[in-house]
Amino acid sequence: MTEPSPLHRPAAHGPEDSAPDPYLKRNLVFLTLDGTFFSAGSAFYDSTTVLPAFASTLTDSKAVIGFVASVRTIGWFLPQLVVANFTEGLRYKKRFIVINSLLQRLGILLMALITYLYAGTRPGLALALFLPVFILASLSEGVNGVPWTDAVANTIPADRRGRLFAAQLVLGGLLAFFCGFVVRHILTALPYPMSYVTLFLCTCAGFLLSILSFLGVREKPAVEVRSRTGLGLYLRALPAAWRSVPDFVKAMQARLCLAVIFLSQPFFVVHAGQNLGADVGTVGLFVSAQMIGSLAGSALAGRLSDRRGNRSVIVMAVLASTLAPLTALALTGLYRAGAVGLATALYPLVYVFLGSSFGSGWIGFTNYVIEVTPPANRATFIGLSNTLMAPFAFLSVLGGVMASFLGYEAVFAVSAAFGLMGLGLALRLPDPRYRGRVPRSEEGNIAAAPNN
Repeated sequence: MTEPSPLHRPAAHGPEDSAPDPYLKRNLVFLTLDGTFFSAGSAFYDSTTVLPAFASTLTDSKAVIGFVASVRTIGWFLPQLVVANFTEGLRYKKRFIVINSLLQRLGILLMALITYLYAGTRPGLALALFLPVFILASLSEGVNGVPWTDAVANTIPADRRGRLFAAQLVLGGLLAFFCGFVVRHILTALPYPMSYVTLFLCTCAGFLLSILSFLGVREKPAVEVRSRTGLGLYLRALPAAWRSVPDFVKAMQARLCLAVIFLSQPFFVVHAGQNLGADVGTVGLFVSAQMIGSLAGSALAGRLSDRRGNRSVIVMAVLASTLAPLTALALTGLYRAGAVGLATALYPLVYVFLGSSFGSGWIGFTNYVIEVTPPANRATFIGLSNTLMAPFAFLSVLGGVMASFLGYEAVFAVSAAFGLMGLGLALRLPDPRYRGRVPRSEEGNIAAAPNN
């Protein structure tokens, strides 16, 4: 008799309590603070502005700059599928999240030390030491992705998650908006490399406040816990799991098209500096513009998610992601036509669209996956959706190579073309709330879920 698939085994059930949660308001407050402080810390550690600008002080290689800009994204996506197998066996995730978070913060402190000691005098050595620490810190950040999302899904009811995620991003975006001006001041007022050392220390402070806030959450245990299995057997079961939830597949097709923005993402700021006359202080302005976009996009996405469903949020995210490279192309044309002041003044719009895409995309795709997948295997689908994105983060390196031979405009054009393709897919995405059936998240595990 063959062993059953690890994703179809009966789950161990925890206690089910239909009574009102006395800790709901407390958890909403502390989780909101968690996300707010994390967003504020990220403003000093931004992958689209600060990190590529810092990398450009250590090397002239566009490919290396693209790699540095993509490391945090790669580290976020890459480990999540492996972590999902471990996470689905945990009834509580909080302790694991806290310990791993502290390790990541330690890595950021080490990055600040390396920058202080070597960036100003031995940039090659600084880069060689910085990269492995940065990679490990980014992987540690990614390890938390699945257990944190699953803990939130267990603790916060479905009709409050959209507003929670929006509150995190809106309040975090407001704080990060002002942090953008602080970034500008630090980069212009402090000598190099102390300016970047200070930015990394500010990042660590924001992230520590984030994890302190998370400590205040009263986590609810998982209702269903799947028995852990060998990694090989678990991975072999994934294709069947993929096929079992068609809505998940359709959402991922749209998300993978959106992911081609990684090709262009780190080069918007480099293009502005090299070809459009932007100075170093403009990096802070771009951070603030991105946060404005995230703020507006997140506020709208949270409302749409709870009231209209997550399909509309996904459409909004893909549209914003497409408009970012299209705007960069249009403003480059204006600059070359002689409208230098107008092109420079409007260039922050690129980051407004980029920020809107990030905020709304996270809310839309995360909630859609939670909604259409079964609770017992939710961590698997969260991990699968994110790990499949990991190879696309390397597109920043390819973008650097393309930019070296074809120029930045060719890179932006490719991102825009795939964005338009993703928009067509998103518009055809079904919404489980509006087609007369109960979302799969309420139907049991994968074995019981019907195909449609």
